[in-house]
Amino acid sequence: MVEEAILVCSKLYMEILQGTVLRKFVTLIFIVLSLPCVHAQTDSLTGPPVSRQTDDFGDLPRQADSRKYQLSGYIKELVTLNVTDDSTTFDNLIHNRLNFKWFTSNNFTIYFEVRNRLFAGDLVRTVPGYENAVDMNNDYLDLSLQGPENKSWLFQTMIDRAYMEWYTGDWEIRVGRQRINWGVNLVWNPNDLFNAYSFFDFDYEERPGSDAIRIKKYTGFASSFELAANVNDDFDKVVMAGMWKVNKWGYDFQVLGGKAREDLTLGLGWAGNLKDAGLKGEVTWFYPYTDKNRLSTALLASLSVDYSFENSLYLQGSVLYNSEGSDVESLDGLGFSNTGQLTARDLSPFQYSTFLQVNYSFHPLISGGLSTIFYPGKRNALFLNPGATFSLKPNLDLDLIGQLYFDEFNNEYMALARLIYARVKWSF
Repeated sequence: MVEEAILVCSKLYMEILQGTVLRKFVTLIFIVLSLPCVHAQTDSLTGPPVSRQTDDFGDLPRQADSRKYQLSGYIKELVTLNVTDDSTTFDNLIHNRLNFKWFTSNNFTIYFEVRNRLFAGDLVRTVPGYENAVDMNNDYLDLSLQGPENKSWLFQTMIDRAYMEWYTGDWEIRVGRQRINWGVNLVWNPNDLFNAYSFFDFDYEERPGSDAIRIKKYTGFASSFELAANVNDDFDKVVMAGMWKVNKWGYDFQVLGGKAREDLTLGLGWAGNLKDAGLKGEVTWFYPYTDKNRLSTALLASLSVDYSFENSLYLQGSVLYNSEGSDVESLDGLGFSNTGQLTARDLSPFQYSTFLQVNYSFHPLISGGLSTIFYPGKRNALFLNPGATFSLKPNLDLDLIGQLYFDEFNNEYMALARLIYARVKWSF
């Protein structure tokens, strides 16, 4: 039954996707499906896989499991109110995700994950080109499809994970659309050369992926070396780099270097403890090898400290420095639609960005907190992010979230946007 369902779904996607999308998608799937046959004869020589936590958000450690297929996912309903001094707009998003794993052998796994979203409301009706804005997380392969044009709603389906993973002994190889997570900090990750993300985009927990190849070699306890490169017809958009990880003096260190789009780059990251508090940091230097876009040398550095109290109170503080940033930027330029793509070079347009977060569990089923981002400068821009989570039933949660952006506008300090979210999420 599972095999028949897979064939039906594959035929459906083949009929829907057209042109270049179809050719690229067929090529990717053909490669993914053919490689297990090549490695089938080596299974008996490599033995069972070693359980390690993968780099993808939410992935479970690999385990020897009698199940050959694994399906998980969620359905979310997100209601958004944008309250201004003049009006209130309403938007609704139904978001479904399907995560499919196929354990073809003891040392070969195929991952296929689809993101389906149905947008409705004032943004779809009133924002020109909104369909392009929500389609920003595609990489080299355009593995997305949007429904027929409609003035009040928009449907989109996107394959944001489609990769194969082969592992034997101390080696691990991934090919396809995947998340290459080199970041250490929570909010700003100058080391995340491949898949930088926006803290404002809270509804995309899995975060964007890259069409890439990654080769990793485990060299000892908490140490490894990996090489990765994405795919692109334009060399100035290619990212190819290596990273070495090692554990020394109770800290996990990582050193990385390579080419990140139009820059040569070097980076350093670390994570450990300062007494009872966690201490993490990232530093990355960007040196442009071309003057096409008139880029200049840039240094980005982030540092974070976090502490958990026995009563479940959690505190975290972080700061980001961007040598190319400015103290006269406006939050209005960042946009409030939770769409778009970032790179490790442009995590923030401000020279200094500061972050403070407090979370507390009021009850085993109720937790809440407040996150703030303050951009010191001539405009003193401020972002406030209160939130609360209610566990209604096992696998069923209710989130209430606020996003408030304050900045100077027309010589007056005011709220540029007041966004209120209510989200129900059922996981399976």
